[in-house]
Amino acid sequence: MPKINRRLVYLFLLIFGAILIFKSGFKETTQSIKKPFAKNPVPEIDEEEKCYYDDSCSLPQMLFRIRTETEKWPPFACLNDIRLFDNSIIEQGINVAVLNGSDGDILIRDTFDVKTTDEKFMKWLIALPHAAILVVASFGDVAEHVSRDTRQILAAFGASEIDNWRGGSAYILIGQRGIAKREAKERISPFSKKSGTETKIVNLTSFGLNRGKKLNETVLAEISMETKGKTLNQGEFKMGIKWKNCGMTEECEDDTIPIHLFSGEQKDDNPKMCIGGKMIFDKGLNNAGRGLNLAILEPKTAKIKDVKRFDTYQDESKNLEEWLDAIPTGYIIVGVSFDEASNMLSEMAKRILYEMGSSMIERLKFRAAWYFVGQKGIGAYSPFEDLNIPTGNTWATPVRTSICLPKSLIKKAADSLPNDARNLPKRHFCAKYDRHEEFCDSENLDTPIIPKILQNEKRQNEAIFNVPIIIAAGLAPDSLRATLETLIKQEGINMQMVLVCFDKEYMESADLAALFHVKSVAISAGADYNAHLLSSMSTALSIFPDSDSFIVIEEDVQLSDDWLFYFSTIYSTFIEDKNIDFALALNPNGFVDSSGEPSTIYRIQDQQPIGSYIIKRDLYEKHIRLREFCCLEHRNWDLRPSTSLVPALSRISITGYLLDKNNVLFSRERIASTSPAKLTAEYINVEYYQKFIENILKTTPNSNIDEILNIGCEKWKTSQKASKVLKFEDVSKLEQIFDCLKLYHTPKLLKNNRMKTSIFFFSLLTALFSTISCQKEEYKIDLEECKAAGFEPETLKCSTCEKLTDFNLETLLSDCLGCCTKEEEFKHKTYPVAFLEVCECNLARFPQVQAFVHKDMASQWNGKVKVRHVRGVRPQVVLKDLDGVTKETLSVEQWDTDTLIDFFNQWID
Repeated sequence: MPKINRRLVYLFLLIFGAILIFKSGFKETTQSIKKPFAKNPVPEIDEEEKCYYDDSCSLPQMLFRIRTETEKWPPFACLNDIRLFDNSIIEQGINVAVLNGSDGDILIRDTFDVKTTDEKFMKWLIALPHAAILVVASFGDVAEHVSRDTRQILAAFGASEIDNWRGGSAYILIGQRGIAKREAKERISPFSKKSGTETKIVNLTSFGLNRGKKLNETVLAEISMETKGKTLNQGEFKMGIKWKNCGMTEECEDDTIPIHLFSGEQKDDNPKMCIGGKMIFDKGLNNAGRGLNLAILEPKTAKIKDVKRFDTYQDESKNLEEWLDAIPTGYIIVGVSFDEASNMLSEMAKRILYEMGSSMIERLKFRAAWYFVGQKGIGAYSPFEDLNIPTGNTWATPVRTSICLPKSLIKKAADSLPNDARNLPKRHFCAKYDRHEEFCDSENLDTPIIPKILQNEKRQNEAIFNVPIIIAAGLAPDSLRATLETLIKQEGINMQMVLVCFDKEYMESADLAALFHVKSVAISAGADYNAHLLSSMSTALSIFPDSDSFIVIEEDVQLSDDWLFYFSTIYSTFIEDKNIDFALALNPNGFVDSSGEPSTIYRIQDQQPIGSYIIKRDLYEKHIRLREFCCLEHRNWDLRPSTSLVPALSRISITGYLLDKNNVLFSRERIASTSPAKLTAEYINVEYYQKFIENILKTTPNSNIDEILNIGCEKWKTSQKASKVLKFEDVSKLEQIFDCLKLYHTPKLLKNNRMKTSIFFFSLLTALFSTISCQKEEYKIDLEECKAAGFEPETLKCSTCEKLTDFNLETLLSDCLGCCTKEEEFKHKTYPVAFLEVCECNLARFPQVQAFVHKDMASQWNGKVKVRHVRGVRPQVVLKDLDGVTKETLSVEQWDTDTLIDFFNQWID
């Protein structure tokens, strides 16, 4: 038996024991390391932070995934498959993203450092478009640096929890300017609390001005499809072999698409294109070859929708132009040239590619090598483009590039020019069309096109913002542009309710509408403008099926800055008064020497709609649509008898007089409003308007109409220094006066008036805007004569007499009106409470109102009429409902005590 070496045994045991101890210790150490990481949120957050596109969530819905900042993680937000706040660009402060309120496109991403001051952030918020969707995420402990003013501005985006945001917590918001408080999606979380990712499905139609009357996108798309007559004509193509990550060694991120492009080195070579790990163009694949090799991608799914090769060396570019033009907005185009692609490439094709983001297409030369990735409607230069120009007779250096293409290419393009203040969509438009000199000159070329925001948040729920606005464009795109320029100056304008209807042969109008962020539809109408106008109304009402009224803007119209405010002020009366069918923004006799006060509104019988007007759907459906023969001649429609509201001072100007000097409407220089005015109350109902007229008749000297005719109107005009009431019995003499003074009228306007006095207002070349009132003396026939003529006064209504003209029986009209009985006058709405508001400092200037206040005349209504002293306010009456909401505000500066008493007796419950 060999002798055992004890030292060796001891050494072996020592080593073996050490190994066991090491293994045991390593296992414990490993377990001690793994144990806390088993609860670590990294894997979970990685999974939660993935942005994805859900096919079941389509417009008007948008899928948001959000998480506030925690102790370990920055804030996180996704819109569908697009990350809004990337970790590589997020900064301490307030991180923001702005989305288009109608389609969800990302417009802006930015960060504001508020630790010193939040003034810059506050001014930025104020300047945002009215319907913009705002996503806000705080990063860092910045709550105490956000001022009260900024929090109040965020409340205009629907925020309510913002007032509770304090230090030690994070804040995130999804809101929209114009929505009610508490309608925004908000979250406040302490930094110490683990904040899970929330999924928020935001419906655009529940946000902001989209609620209420809505545009029917389906109908609009169907109409546009019928009139445009072309869509992307997808041909057959094959997917080639798989090429992992398109040859790149590192995989692209989830929200990007791997792409490889190769333009070839010589004519026997082949172009190559790989998208999403599959070959699209290669030798023998999809007709790859000379010219332009192009593919179209749907950006959210990265699916290839069409593949085409166009031989622009040999073939004309017409097919290429049509194919490019039919690409849907938002789709991505990927292209690479091979051999020679410039020879037959048309200027129009270059222009379309330029509008898709190419900055180099104009420099494409013979046998140049070019690749390009762009997007329809990008509004910026694409950062994914390269061009190699050949030297001498040699081939250009080939393009060989691999990229990870962001699905949000539009935002990537904007990020590539962070300090670029250029308005690229406007530059594209101005390069394409050359008739817009001042709009496109160097000083205005980059002026942003942004609607004017609503300054008074109390007005945000006014009904006028949900009334459709139909622009019936003529054949002059520069005139349409001028209309749109004045439209965006309307405070609080909801561009989602605007529809431009244009002749299908004039596609420049569609480009203009897109530039101003409004919808458009092509109209197939007759040769004259009247047919186009009627077709525009019909089309628009099918697109806005829930609207009970709509505003029309005719061709060659420019709006005053208070145009929309004016319509908002009269809207309640317009809707509630069943006798009113439409209200004009134009005073047909609103010439420089014949306009009235901006606060005055007239009630005119049987006025024609001219220029711009708000019209009830009921009139169109029951009288125009079913009786098309009524409206065959523009500005000479045969409508049912009704009352129209007409401003004494126009809220629009019409430029058509440049071409139509023979029309009395445009024979002289006109004047329009320049600023908002508080309206007086006379127009609100028939009773008050009648008193208004009677007061004029009592206080104004009378003359006979023959005085003017005998002297001659020109001599008579220059001799007048004050207002006159001119009496007449013969309508033909009145017509002579209108013709002599070059004033606008229609036969129906002069003949058909149901009121005791027919009043026609116009001023007369005086600084005080004098008024001539023409009074038609009441003509009545005794009972026996009426019966002898075949009329029964007890049952004959005056509205029946007006129908005699439809049967060419005008000769019986005067006798019929002398025998008829007037219908019951319009009964207006009443209110539970009214306030007479006035500043004590002004009270002595209005003795009638002062007497009403000092004699405590308000007490006779048992507390329903209250006097309230408000600093700086001139006398006005405020009518409120049971909830305390103001429904009407009326100026009563010129009212006496009797008028005030009559008013409250009729308007208070």
